[in-house]
Order: sequence, then C-alpha cells, then structure tokens
Amino acid sequence: MTDRVIILGSGAAPGVPTISDGWGRCNPQNPKNRRGRAGVYVELDGTGILIDTSADFRNQMLDGNISKVDGVLYTHAHADHVMGIDDLRAFSYHTHKGLNIYATAEHIDELRKRFGYVFTDIPSAERTARPQLISNIIEYEKAFNIGNIEVVPLEFAGHPVTTTGYCLNKGRVVLIPDYKVIPPQTLAYLQKIDVNVLIMPLTTIEPTLYHAGIKIDFDYIRQIRPKAVYFTHLGPDCDYDAVMRQCLPFMQPAYDGLTVEL
Repeated sequence: MTDRVIILGSGAAPGVPTISDGWGRCNPQNPKNRRGRAGVYVELDGTGILIDTSADFRNQMLDGNISKVDGVLYTHAHADHVMGIDDLRAFSYHTHKGLNIYATAEHIDELRKRFGYVFTDIPSAERTARPQLISNIIEYEKAFNIGNIEVVPLEFAGHPVTTTGYCLNKGRVVLIPDYKVIPPQTLAYLQKIDVNVLIMPLTTIEPTLYHAGIKIDFDYIRQIRPKAVYFTHLGPDCDYDAVMRQCLPFMQPAYDGLTVEL
C-alpha cells in the first residue's frame, strides 16, 4: 500500500468561491481555485488518520474514496475545522468500535461543549446512528502512536486560540495549522528533524492580525528547510497560478484532492 497524503480541502473558512464575494482574486476558470474547507488525510505504513473534519468532510471523503480511519487529530475547534464531526458516525456504525480523536485539553473541552452527543467512554458499541468518539488529551511535544504512525503535537501561536500542528513519523509529514507565529521551542524542534513534506497555511498573501502571509511563511521555510512544501488553507485572494509564480521549485499551492505519494 502506497504511503500518501491527500489534501481533502485546500480552502480557508469561507471556501472559494465565497458566498458573499465570489472568487475574489482567484481565476474561476482554473478548477484548482475551487476550494472546500481545509482537511488532510495521511496514510503511512497501513495506518490512516485524519487531520480535522471540515463542514465539507463527507463529500471530500467520498471524492477521495477513503473509508479507512484509525484516528482523528484536531488542530483547534474553530468551525471550519470541526463542523464535519458528525459524519465520523460512519466509522463506528460499521466497526462497532469507538473512534479515537486527539486534541489538547482546551480543544477537547470546546468540542464536548458543542458536540456532547458524539462522545463515549466505551471502546466498543452496538451499531448506532450517532458517532462514538473517544477523546484523548494530548500535550505538546509528547509523542504518542496511532497504529504505525508516531505523532508529536506541536504548539503554534498568533491565532485567536493556540493551535496544534503535528509531526508524523519523525518528519515524513509535518502539518502547520492556522498560525501567525511559530514559538521558539516549536521552531527548534522542526529545525532539528528532517522534514520531508511540510503542509502549511497561506490564508492571505499579506499578513493579517491572525494569519502569517507569504513572506512570513517563506522566512520560516528557510529556517526549517523541508524537502517539499504544500500551501493550504488558501483564501480568496490566493489565486493558484499567482501563488505558484512566487514559489520555489520545491513549493506549490495545494488544491482539493491533491495526492502526494511518499
């Protein structure tokens, strides 16, 4: 089985086109500019995990023909990253087992407040029409395993909430979530490992109050030195071709359904 990363959705919270402002600066003739909300599926050594479950999650999974999920990692509890959580019911329904999800205590608490019905403390269950999610509280830079994938959670700052990125199997895949600043300890961690594939957000070209922008992204990329970079969480001012023209050969903007074989 091929190790792979699938970009389920490459868009920021409004998607592209947006309901109110349409395509923004994105060329509507380029299908790579039509973006669902951000999410990633990673399959390594026979283990499949999700990172976030957006409002577009169900259709993204169907489009990708993905039916194997061994665990779910959440970056934070903002709506564009969690509103597909109810569709995780499909996995418990057929396996009769609870599905493990992972997040910091802050974000697990927020998910429990908003989606209390999806949680269970029972590792197995009769066939049920509701999700059976088992919450697991994680801590930054403390490794744990989901099947054959070693996961190291990493702290990111500058968004309205602290967000969680993930290093998988010692750098084979690293995901950076919404951020404005990479804290010193996180940057030091990323600099000491060999990052193969780096997935990071480019919500806006210019920096905003809560997002880094392309110059800050490029500065961190120079410091981390990954082999390949895929920009995701792209907003309506991030036209695919315009971003591509600014990229170095090992970088590219992602698009919905992009599959990266490792």
